Amino acid sequence: MMKMMMMMLQIIAVLTESVLVSSHASNSTVVCERGDERQTRGVRAGESLYLPCPNLQCFQETVNSSYVWFRKLNASKQLERIGTEESERVHHHESVLYILWLNLNDTGRYITRWWYEEGQCVEYETDVLVHEGFSTDLLYKTLPEQAPSRIECPVCEDVQGSIVWYKDFSLIPNQEPGRYLRIREPSRDSEGVYTCVCVWEHRGVKLTSSGSRRLSIAPEAASGSPKFLLPINNSVVIADAGWEVILNCSVFFGQTVCDECSVHWEMNGILLDGLDGYESRYRETDGNVQSVLTIASVSESDLGSEFRCKAKDSTEVIFVSVTLKNRASVLPVLLACFCTLLVFLLVGGITKWFALDLVLFLREISIKLYSKEDGKMYDAYVIYQRSNLDETTSKTVSDFVNGSLLTVLENYYGFKLFIHGRDDLPGEDCMNLTEAKIRLSRRLIILLTPGGSAEKSGDSPEAYDLQVGLHQALVQGEPAVILIQLGQTLDHARLPLGLQHLLWKSSPLLWRDGESSPNSRFWKRVRYRMPAASSHRRSRAKRSLVKSCPGLLV
Repeated sequence: MMKMMMMMLQIIAVLTESVLVSSHASNSTVVCERGDERQTRGVRAGESLYLPCPNLQCFQETVNSSYVWFRKLNASKQLERIGTEESERVHHHESVLYILWLNLNDTGRYITRWWYEEGQCVEYETDVLVHEGFSTDLLYKTLPEQAPSRIECPVCEDVQGSIVWYKDFSLIPNQEPGRYLRIREPSRDSEGVYTCVCVWEHRGVKLTSSGSRRLSIAPEAASGSPKFLLPINNSVVIADAGWEVILNCSVFFGQTVCDECSVHWEMNGILLDGLDGYESRYRETDGNVQSVLTIASVSESDLGSEFRCKAKDSTEVIFVSVTLKNRASVLPVLLACFCTLLVFLLVGGITKWFALDLVLFLREISIKLYSKEDGKMYDAYVIYQRSNLDETTSKTVSDFVNGSLLTVLENYYGFKLFIHGRDDLPGEDCMNLTEAKIRLSRRLIILLTPGGSAEKSGDSPEAYDLQVGLHQALVQGEPAVILIQLGQTLDHARLPLGLQHLLWKSSPLLWRDGESSPNSRFWKRVRYRMPAASSHRRSRAKRSLVKSCPGLLV
């Protein structure tokens, strides 16, 4: 009765798996991902093949997974599905394919289709090559030209079975049972083909599988000093409290297998193997020994502590250090950027405010070093309306021309100005005089008054001065014009067109009554547009003015 119930349960399990697999396999709309690179297995006829899925995760994670195995027929893209009946010579059980008593017709490409989630699958391909007898193509990875102390059997890794070793196809006497064949005092006589024959059992039937390696010994095989591949000594790993951190230490000991080699992690001199919160994993491949330390949750004591990876062989012990540190706060960086921006703004503001003073200072130095004569007699020719003005405007113009203009520009800064009524002689031809003096002037100062217009002063002497000055400035390009406005309001529409054009190109300098200090911003702007005065003339005029008017500098 019990046997019948067990058989029923097995039949139900098989049918359930078949339905699940069929549902996956029949879903033709799903395109499986292509897995790792195609692998090749060389086997001998008459033996049996235990072929797990080539991917380790595919092989191990069988829970909530389903598998379908196919064989790709030669010279076509057609796939032949492999069954799960264990009574068949070729069948599969979940992630493992069994081919019992291999023959030459079993050569071909075998495909593993792994369904790891609903509608998600991966395909892996393995080429199986069946040889009738021994061939060099059956050799697994050739052992390096060093002196190994043991050889590992390349088959039956995941199958329980007994292993027997042969050298050059002769039984090795007095061998120890196990996957590893120990070679005592390896020498050139140890060279040859080593074959392990594994006898394993499937459904009560004993089967065999074999694998061969060739061993060649270099004349003088010796292991070198251990060398750290990872990490770099005194390196820093950025981490925060509560993070999971993985530290990888990889050491190359040479191709010779070292029985006394070891790699482990320490923190502040304390071995971390077995401590709570710290997990170490150890792996050895082709002369490289790795120790991977996983810190589940970084603590405050871990931050700043010294982690050492120690490597030891039979002759020496070496180590590298790693330190965990908090991520640097961005606040100091932001503060530094903000301070730098403030400094730039401050420097820019100061430079803009004192740019005029700096230019005037540098120009004086340049004139002292590189001054030369240009044949001019006057620094500026002053044009202003002298007639048809009301009493208030006339007084303002007179105070500015005979007061501030002469006091600051001539008496303080040493400029030489031509002013009508002061520098012309009675009886001179006004037209010839005007043209000649303007031609001998470096600048043309035009004073704009609120009551001035082209209509009122069209026949006045100053109108001719303005006409000649504008002609030379606009047509001939010199002298340069400096416009000074006296008062707040000015009707530009009633001014001559040439003067309107100059006002459109450049705003006039506004003078306010009482602005007589030579160091005021208005006079600095006037000096900026004036040519550089002779330093000798300026020093002499300044000394003379200071003696007569000591309060002018205020």
